[in-house]
Amino acid sequence: MRTRKHGTAVSGRWVVALVGALVGAVVVGCGASGERLTTARAVLDALEAKTAAIETLDARITVTTYNAEGKASLVQQMRLSLLQPESMRQEYLAPDYFAGNLTLIVGKKLWTYIAANATWYTKDLSDLSPSEQPWLLFRQILRGVRDELDDYDFELVDDAAGPYHLVGKARTKDAAYGTIELWVDPELLVPTRRLLYDVDHRLLVDARLLDVAVIDGVAPLARRIEAYDEAGALRNVIQYDSLVLNSALDPALFAPPG
Repeated sequence: MRTRKHGTAVSGRWVVALVGALVGAVVVGCGASGERLTTARAVLDALEAKTAAIETLDARITVTTYNAEGKASLVQQMRLSLLQPESMRQEYLAPDYFAGNLTLIVGKKLWTYIAANATWYTKDLSDLSPSEQPWLLFRQILRGVRDELDDYDFELVDDAAGPYHLVGKARTKDAAYGTIELWVDPELLVPTRRLLYDVDHRLLVDARLLDVAVIDGVAPLARRIEAYDEAGALRNVIQYDSLVLNSALDPALFAPPG
């Protein structure tokens, strides 16, 4: 179980909120038995336990951003590769002006390659909170990355029937939101919806989990996630176009630039 600290909450911006909404909604797990869980801690531990089966992930992803008129304003395609316990490679494939750009994270070190000027940039992530970490949505699967939910105290609101409903109140200075609400399917232990609020309890993001499937017999994953803003307008869609778990990824993919 990951450690937890105490402190004061702060609010986050839309971009941070979107990523946070999707973190924890990507990885889902099947219940080991039909028994009803009776505490928030038990539900969260059951979700976290299933990530242990994932050793590598290799995917092609499309991220679509929508404007205020509901039209797609940006479509990005990328290849994502993860290697336990703490390595991530993310390469842009489209649009053309992003193609070839690359992000590599190993432990607390970040390297970014900008293809337009053929230049690497380096950053130390040691002092960044979970809400400030780049690409946390995808890196959350890695065991070496601290879970952003560690910054919240969760309560199981109703455990009588239907989906588990958890409400988390921020308890550390690193928390990006004031409150997180999470609904979890009791059969599959799938997060089906996640609401994020600022410290004044204004809704920031409504994230919905769709198209769940067991991938390569390893773990069930959400293959589509939709994020809506406070007015109910669709703002972002993340779609896994292809997804492979526990393949033999070349370690050279994660080698830092020389």
